[in-house]
Amino acid sequence: MAKVIVFANRKGGSGKTTLAFNLANIFKNSLLIDFDSQAHSTVYAGINPFEVKYGIYEMIIDYLNTGKYKDKKLNVHNIDIIPSNQNLSALEVELAHYNERNFVLKDFLIDFHNKYDYIFIDTPPSLGLLTINALNASDYLLIPVKSDFLSLVGLSQMMEIYYKVNIENPSLKFLGVIPTMVDKRTKISKEILDELNKIFGEKKVLTALRNDVKLIESSSHGIPINKYSPKSRAAIDIKKIAKEIQELIK
Repeated sequence: MAKVIVFANRKGGSGKTTLAFNLANIFKNSLLIDFDSQAHSTVYAGINPFEVKYGIYEMIIDYLNTGKYKDKKLNVHNIDIIPSNQNLSALEVELAHYNERNFVLKDFLIDFHNKYDYIFIDTPPSLGLLTINALNASDYLLIPVKSDFLSLVGLSQMMEIYYKVNIENPSLKFLGVIPTMVDKRTKISKEILDELNKIFGEKKVLTALRNDVKLIESSSHGIPINKYSPKSRAAIDIKKIAKEIQELIK
């Protein structure tokens, strides 16, 4: 059975996509699902979402209507990815009349559990039905937190949703938070890290992903940082985060 890991935070720009894409490259036999209509993971992989004619939305709609779907996942830099497009924004409306609307993604993923060891889900910056589905389909939750105080507000709201979803999906475990865009030379980054450690304890605060221009460059080329610049600060941080995740879920 695959271990399903979701990256979620209500605040946009927290680093969900960066972590999901780059960690999927490190974990062997993994699948990345872009469950955001903004299609950032799709774009990160160098795929034009306007050219995606059969992505996660179309697969789920076919699954709901016929019980079958075309396996149209793509492989980019050894990452299997189910891409997204703007059509996904309509899914919340279309799921509204389903009694089990909170568990559609979980049911859809059943066929993938025996094909992969890890499934990573990138979510939209909202707490709507797509995010609820992603949380209910997952075993583990990781919350990326950008190094600013507004992100702490988003974190608080995300934890409230986690506790509510945990009633429906008691197997969902909160793995921890991942500080992102961190510059340890600045006062604000130090204060955010101290606050996170105070709130969650050191064991729930994973290695911080530091600011690195190489990470920005790698995303513009659609290449994982581990391949684009393996000796960069960001690549080193991503490897440490991957190791910590493996230790936490083994």
